[in-house]
Amino acid sequence: SRAASAQAVLLQREVPERVNIAVAEAAAAANVTVFQDVGGEDRPISDGLLKQLSYISPNLPELERLTGLPTDSDAAVVTAVRVLQARGASNVLV
Repeated sequence: SRAASAQAVLLQREVPERVNIAVAEAAAAANVTVFQDVGGEDRPISDGLLKQLSYISPNLPELERLTGLPTDSDAAVVTAVRVLQARGASNVLV
């Protein structure tokens, strides 16, 4: 697959989730770094997809939307990040 020959893959929320999952699975199986940009579509991210990502990169409003938690302080952001990590996200870049 093309994903397996890449050095990194950037997934977009505007792409259907099933496509992102398939690309993430192929890339992860080939030890390719997988980034998920959270902007765009306002919809949940499955735990299955989170587990395939090397990095997820939400801004503060996106992090709040994904976790349902406030992001109004550094401590609140850390708590929200830990929620994503508990769901399977390896690295969260805010």
